[in-house]
Amino acid sequence: MPAVRPMPVFDTHKAVKALCHAGFDDAQAEAVVDQINDAVNDNVATKTDLDRFATKEDFERFATKDDLRPFATKDDLRGFATKDDLELWAAKFATKDDLEPFVTKDYLELWGAKFATKEDLAKQNATLLRYALGIVALAVALTKVFDAIIG
Repeated sequence: MPAVRPMPVFDTHKAVKALCHAGFDDAQAEAVVDQINDAVNDNVATKTDLDRFATKEDFERFATKDDLRPFATKDDLRGFATKDDLELWAAKFATKDDLEPFVTKDYLELWGAKFATKEDLAKQNATLLRYALGIVALAVALTKVFDAIIG
């Protein structure tokens, strides 16, 4: 398909007439107007140029804040990897293009059950707390046993 030239941005016939009226002969006026017209039209975006840009529909497939709400928040993850850590790791192992599939709604819906939700983190914290308390209780009990044996 041949390239479609955009409509002229200005009236070339009117420009030629104005230049002739100012003292240019027809050939000079047409040459000047042709150069201006080419320069202007070469810098005007065509439909083909604009088709390469993302549309609203293209962005609709990406996750929104509402899609991400059920997952762990910044406060939930405090103490885990920092932004600096992630930037360092991402720079070493992945590019933005490598990570692009991980931010779509489809990906979250498909793999959402595998991500830690706020509830998952709360359960994990409760389990860790029980284990920690159990270890402390065991240490206290062993200390009392050793005191009874030695003492």
